[in-house]
Amino acid sequence: MIRTLIIIFVGILFSILESALLSFFPMEFIKPDLGLPFVLYAALFLSPPEALVVAVVVGISQEILSNAPHGTIVFSKVAVFLVTIFLRRKLYIESRYSFAYSCIIFMVFESVLAILMGFFARGDTNNILNILVFLAPNALFTGFASVLILSFIDLLSRRFAERG
Repeated sequence: MIRTLIIIFVGILFSILESALLSFFPMEFIKPDLGLPFVLYAALFLSPPEALVVAVVVGISQEILSNAPHGTIVFSKVAVFLVTIFLRRKLYIESRYSFAYSCIIFMVFESVLAILMGFFARGDTNNILNILVFLAPNALFTGFASVLILSFIDLLSRRFAERG
């Protein structure tokens, strides 16, 4: 339970960091999704009900802080949770780098899901090229950030698990 609360709190904190600090830098090309590693970590290492709560809370916190259409980020986070739970026994997270590769793959999955939602919901094809241009750099930097995020989550889990 303490690990779940830590992941939720730090996930919300990183979502605020993503929307507040990364908007000041004129780097539209590299904006990692800092909520994705928390959803992936929760789905892999926590129980499914706890991981669902993490996915919904992180999705809602990113939804509140973004200009995305209502419900798209929450839907994509829950979809990542569901796919990860389905593949839970198939994914083998051996190190921080395999976790980073998983984050890159799921970032690509979220981007394809965003394209499909835009196309099927509104018939919008104008944003497809924009998403595809930023897909590789965003996925790569999400993978880089996930290495640091995983180290930070492990540090906090060990520190607060010793007290409890």
